[in-house]
Order: sequence, then structure tokens, then C-alpha cells
Amino acid sequence: MMKSFTLSLVAAMLFLAAADTVSSNEILDSGALPSVMDFGLIDHRGDFHRLYYYEKDEDTRAIALFVQGNGCPLVQKRFPQLHELAAEYGAKGVKMAMINSCFQDTRDEIVEEAGEFDVRIPILIDSDQLVGEMLGLTRTAEMILIDPRSWKIVFRGPVDDRLNYEKELPAAREHYFRNAVDAFLAGEKIEKPVVPAVGCLISFPDRELHEKNGLTYATDIAPILMEKCVRCHTRGGIGPFAMSSHRKVRGWMDMIEEVVLNQRMPPWQADPHYGEFSNDFSLTPMEKKKLIHWIRDGAVMEEGSEDPLEGLVVEQPKWAMGEPDHILAIPRQEVPAQGIIDYRYIHQTSPFDSDVWVSGVNVIPGNTKVVHHIIAYIKEEKDGKLVRTGFLAGYAPGYEPREFPENSGRLLPKGAVIEYELHYTACGTPETDESLIGLYLHPHKPQRALHTGLLMDHEFSIPPHDGNYKWSRTKKIKEDITIYDMNPHMHLRGKAMKYVVEYPNGTSRILLSVPHYNFNWQRSYVLEEPAKIPAGSKLTVHAVWDNSILNPANPDPSATIGWGEQSFDEMFFATYSYTVDEAENGSSSGPFSLAD
Repeated sequence: MMKSFTLSLVAAMLFLAAADTVSSNEILDSGALPSVMDFGLIDHRGDFHRLYYYEKDEDTRAIALFVQGNGCPLVQKRFPQLHELAAEYGAKGVKMAMINSCFQDTRDEIVEEAGEFDVRIPILIDSDQLVGEMLGLTRTAEMILIDPRSWKIVFRGPVDDRLNYEKELPAAREHYFRNAVDAFLAGEKIEKPVVPAVGCLISFPDRELHEKNGLTYATDIAPILMEKCVRCHTRGGIGPFAMSSHRKVRGWMDMIEEVVLNQRMPPWQADPHYGEFSNDFSLTPMEKKKLIHWIRDGAVMEEGSEDPLEGLVVEQPKWAMGEPDHILAIPRQEVPAQGIIDYRYIHQTSPFDSDVWVSGVNVIPGNTKVVHHIIAYIKEEKDGKLVRTGFLAGYAPGYEPREFPENSGRLLPKGAVIEYELHYTACGTPETDESLIGLYLHPHKPQRALHTGLLMDHEFSIPPHDGNYKWSRTKKIKEDITIYDMNPHMHLRGKAMKYVVEYPNGTSRILLSVPHYNFNWQRSYVLEEPAKIPAGSKLTVHAVWDNSILNPANPDPSATIGWGEQSFDEMFFATYSYTVDEAENGSSSGPFSLAD
């Protein structure tokens, strides 16, 4: 049997059925209604929500989740009333959202129905049904009330008794939710903490399939871990523990479930609804289900079977793309034990006695304890001054070495100067760094020059305590181009960033949406199918920052924040790699394409 939240829920309901009245404190003390594990979900509008985000919010006194499902009359008839309740109790500190855990409902269908009924409450989309399973959902139209101080469920049941199967009272006689939330906010008894749900049944076919057929560690689980997790969770890897055996994985199983449910792991932040990316290593919905179902069933390994992780050696060659054609050695840097370290700029003349075309780069940080990022720019003399004319290479946590698109390259002109921008952070002890950049060269001039487009803005000013500050920048596309990848960049207050192209015919497309940006993972998102952008289009990047106290990474929510180089400052910095579709003469590596 699956390690079951549902079983504990049934036991809780039987226990509560025998009691006349149960106070919220008695529920918490008895443990009759279980606590809710942290989870993260994207809503129908593309925004990311994490349950425990409200943990330190003194203004959030309760969280209410209404179980939504497309096509269910018992849900659709509730929408007007839910908006009234959300407005009334929102003023009293109750955050309300809906959750859709229905196997058959696609995101597009949920968006369509939400538009049809003018739904203004966020609908959290639980497409893999794992949160619904954790919550013990069985029917739609159920309301769940959660205490954000303990994360215990203090009430679950219908909003009231007005609606029933093919029946409808002119007015409600029992106001289950209103009575429960009023009592909870007043610290009084909740007379009916559990009422059977009246709604459409929710099917969990994959859970039932896995319960029936079972999941085996060696066949079903270990291959997922080996493909998606062990690359980091290995001896000497950047993961905090090594998945070196079944015993290790089982020992960490509760933590694994938590970070998968709240979407901290794997560290891939792109919204899967928009675009496909060749470097996507997130878990597929089925991989998530298998892994979490196996964990909830006890994470057992079949007796007598071999452990694929035992003795597994993960090769971590110094140069992931093979030995470079040339290695640029950044001069040794001394990093102090403490304090704020200003950016450093080191200059080297190109080591080549002719123009060279670079086909790929691999930056090796010499000391990951202190290296925050490395950027190598190309600088050339223009009107007697050295100016940046191109981007050569970069590194930040999450960057991965990669070859440039086929038949494309970046030109490093003869006599050009390479400028290294080095950002270090102190780690408590004096350190040194000797980082390297491996260059892979084309034997001949490629067909296309690879450029770097940049949308950057210094003008924003984020007010204190603003948890959802928005800013955007638009660039006019003057040539037919092909975009290959995008790299959004903000700092510790970064919350979300989105790339949107508007075509000359008025239609638009979201190229990339990162609804839960994470400063600790600076990624380039490489499109599986490069995007053709015709001249006359507009590319807009939308950014959102969280300068509230609820952002656990926020250095100072009371400060007004603008542009700055340090992590406690902020940036609006969004790049993309592209080629011009028409023939190019290749006479330049291409200046940075700044926003107009």
C-alpha cells in the first residue's frame, strides 16, 4: 500500500464524526487533521505560489484552498460567492486560492473556463496531482482552511449546504466555511471541522496504477535519479549529499519529497507551458509521480536486487566538452576573508595573431567558494577608446558549458582586448582563485556570427516592502533574426522574468517565462527549436522583484533598491543569443544590441 495521507484523513474523519464539537486547538493538539507539507505550483495566470512563503507574514492569518475542477456544476455555481468570500475575508487576513488536481483538465482548458466565468482568484494547477494526493482530495468544491502558524488543516468541507447533487436550496441553512473561519480567527471552537465534501469525484489513475502494479527501485526509480539528480548529488558534486546508494536515498526521502513538491529541485525555473528547451533537466510529470509514489510507499528496494547507485562513478572531467583548442588563464586573484568585494576588471590582449572564430566556451571557476561570476567581454578600439563590442564567455552558478549553434561562432578579432569582469564573495577565510576559460575554435569562418542581445535598465527604483514590483523594457527588432537562448538576470530580490515577442501582425508569443526566479541558479535557457523573429517585431522583457520581508533572501526590505553591482543591490539584465538571418560579412563579432 502507498504510504497514505488518505488513510490518515479517513481516520481523522472517523475520529471527528464521533465528536460533537472540536476546537481548533483540540484539532492541533490531537493531530486529528494532518499538517500540510510545503508545495509550489504555478497558477492559471502563470504566477508561482509557494505555500510556506506566508510563514512569516503576520498579516496572513489563514489560507483557504477551494478545490476547482472544470465542468463541475458544483464548482461553477460557487464562483460568484467565492469572489465575495475572498474580498470579505481577504480584508481579515485570509488568503484564498483555488487548486485544480483533476487529471483530465489541461492548463489551456483551465484558463479558458476561468475566462468564461471571470475567475479572479488564482487557480493553482496541480498537473501531476501530487499536491492533491498529499491533501487527500477526493472531490471538487471542497474548501480547506490551513493555519499558517502550524500548517495544520483546521477545517475541510463544503462552503455551505446550498448546493447538492442535482439539488439547490434558495438559501444556505448551514454556513460551514464561514462559521469555521470566523471561529478560527476569533480563537473559538470550530463546531464542525470536517464535513463530507459535496462535489465531483477526482480520479488519480496513475496513483492507482502504481499501487496496483508496484514500482521497483532498480527499474523505475534509480534510472530517474541517475539521469536527473546524480549529476549534482555525487561525491564532490555541488549537491549537499551524494545519492551513492539506495540507503542514502532512502535516508533523504522525506527531504527529496519536500524539495520536489515545492519545486526547489531540480533547479530548473522555466514554466513548462511555454517553450521546450534542449538543456531542460526538470522531472517530467510521470517521473515526479513515480519518485514521490515510491517515496510515499516507503522507498523500498526489492530484496535480493542489485543497487544501480552502489559504486556508480559519475565522471566529472575538467573539460566537459573535451580538451579546448586554447586556454585563457585569468591571473591569480587574492580574495579576503570578509567584507564586500568590488568587481574586478582584468585586461588581456588576445593571444592570437589573427582573427579567430570561437565555436564554444567552457569557464572553469578556480575556487567555487568565492567565485560568484565571471564574464569575459571583447573590447576593440573605436575612435581612440576601448569599447565593449561583444560577449565572449560567462560563468555563474547554474551555467553550463555549451557549443554554439551549428555553423555559428563569435569572432575574436586580432589585437582585441579581453576584459574579465570578476565578482567574488568572501567566505570567512582568505582564498585564492585561478580561473580558466577554454576556447573551442572553428577551423574556418562559420556561416553566421553569433551575437548577444541585451535589454538592460538602470532606471528602476523598487519601493520598500513591495513584494510584487514590476518593470519592463522593450526592444525593436530591426532585422530578421533567430534567437537560440535566453538568460534572465536579477539579484536576491528577483521574483520572475518573462520574454515576450510581439510580431508585426499583432500576435504575440511568450518565449520564456521564469515565474520563480532563483538567484542561486543563473541559467541560459536553450530553445529546442530556435525562434525566428521577423524585422518589425518587438521583444519585451518583464521583471518582477520581491522586496518584502517574506522573501527569505531579501537583505533589507526597508530599503529603496535600484541598480547596483553587488548582490544586495538589484539589476534588470536580460540577454539572448541570436544570429541575423540574412548573409553576414562577419567583419565584427557584433556589438551588444542594446534596448532602444
